[in-house]
Amino acid sequence: MKTSLALLLLAFIGSRAALLCYQCTAALSNDACNTNTQNCATEDTCMTTVITVLGINTITKECATNSACNAAVASDVSVGALGGNKVTCCSMDLCNVNGSTTARLNVLLLGASAALLFLVSRITA
Repeated sequence: MKTSLALLLLAFIGSRAALLCYQCTAALSNDACNTNTQNCATEDTCMTTVITVLGINTITKECATNSACNAAVASDVSVGALGGNKVTCCSMDLCNVNGSTTARLNVLLLGASAALLFLVSRITA
């Protein structure tokens, strides 16, 4: 009885379906990025990379290994208003649906700060 239960449990664990991630390359919007999906055959992580250059985002979503995604996160770069890249990792089906919200928020805050500085300079002049 214990042996058959152990074999049944092992068969259930071994039959786990592949991870499903959104997939796109250098898309200009998150909506455009969320039209294609990819079954991750050997990878265990969904990776999203948002590259921002002068306020313009390009988004790439793909399957990756956890170690490769963590290495990419460690190499995140930010050069202030000029841009940078942001990598996020997750490991549930279609978990990489909202990859670009952080980058868009940073650009919005940068624009609001510039507008506020402009208004303050006009008032004090």
